Amino acid sequence: MAAVLIGTLGSGLLFSASLAVPILGFVSAFLAPVPLGLARIKGGSAIAGFSALLTTLLLAVLFSPPIGAWYVVQCGLIGLLIPEMALRGFRPSRTIIWTTAAGLTLTALIVAAFVVSNGIDLQLFIQKEITDSINQATRLYEQHAGLPAQDLEVLKQGMQTVGQIMSRTYPALTTINLGLISAVTLLLFMRTATKRAVAVNCSPFKEFKTPGPLVWLLIVAGFAMLAPSPLLTTPALNVLSVLGVLYFMQGLAILLTISERSSFANTLKVLLGIILLTQPYLVVVVTVLGIFDYWGDFRTPRTTQEENL
Repeated sequence: MAAVLIGTLGSGLLFSASLAVPILGFVSAFLAPVPLGLARIKGGSAIAGFSALLTTLLLAVLFSPPIGAWYVVQCGLIGLLIPEMALRGFRPSRTIIWTTAAGLTLTALIVAAFVVSNGIDLQLFIQKEITDSINQATRLYEQHAGLPAQDLEVLKQGMQTVGQIMSRTYPALTTINLGLISAVTLLLFMRTATKRAVAVNCSPFKEFKTPGPLVWLLIVAGFAMLAPSPLLTTPALNVLSVLGVLYFMQGLAILLTISERSSFANTLKVLLGIILLTQPYLVVVVTVLGIFDYWGDFRTPRTTQEENL
């Protein structure tokens, strides 16, 4: 019973907060699957599954069936798969990839059922939702920000541009969102499992490396962006968006590996975090470093002398 309450109330409340509280909700959405992992440790697979099912039903009744379906995709499935794969000894990178793929597959099935049952145009529906959200945010800025008319107009144009990009890259944004939630869930589950002396595969993040052939997909997608047809550039843009995040993570893993070879590794890690937060354009540099790791293999010391340095 305690495990059911932890999984149901913890996950349900965190997910509900993501709907009701704009800023706090962004954080709680990433934490909502975590209580299901704790329920898995305390009560087993059946208890975790029952908790996810009960939470889904409660959200569907209290809010709406689409909200319940959204919970299943963004939290329920992730909160069940991550602990199972981690406890079975899967590598963290493989766990995240398979969980994200499962979430995307379920999302596609639910969206397809929604489109067919309601007879709507998916692209027009998504564009309308994005436009409505941007218009709502713009009205909030107009009412509370107190910006000059000229600055407000620049803000509106910028938000419209963002909206146009989002309407083209929503598949990539969905993939990245599910991947990030899976990664956060796995990280917190591994820490919980370690504290409770439960064996999991805890490969360090510094070993993260994308499969080699992906770099050629990146190159092909980059050249496809030069095509004059949106039928080629839109899929290419989505591929580049997803691969860009993966290679940024690989570049970050390289920098962490290099930092740990120093006698003041913790200080370098803190400085790296501060620099990336205060100088966002350096994200591009880190991403490029991750791409060229395919040829440079930067984490392998060339000589013993280099490793000592």
